[in-house]
Amino acid sequence: MATLAFWVQGQSYAMSALFGGIICLLPSLYSAYKLTAKRTADVAILTRTIFSAELGKIVITATLFTLVFVTQEWIQPVALLGGFILAQLTYWLVPLWVDSRHKHKKGIRT
Repeated sequence: MATLAFWVQGQSYAMSALFGGIICLLPSLYSAYKLTAKRTADVAILTRTIFSAELGKIVITATLFTLVFVTQEWIQPVALLGGFILAQLTYWLVPLWVDSRHKHKKGIRT
């Protein structure tokens, strides 16, 4: 998306879209780390870990958006949100695409 934004609108749009993607990626990496750092079968600990990872993800996302909007005067809000939303959509669309390719290779019809 950043490349397309650069071709269509210029560097500030491309960087804004890239920042949006990074704002989506960093909290997800934090959440993945938190969820894989502790291995336990205790439901209470697992539930607490899931909630704290999600809360941390929300806080990091809000903080990154705030930092970008406050410190970068050149930011293009539409491109920033577009990059963020597109990155979020990949979390939903890629597993569906991979699953459909897997079914297609095995000859399974849906």
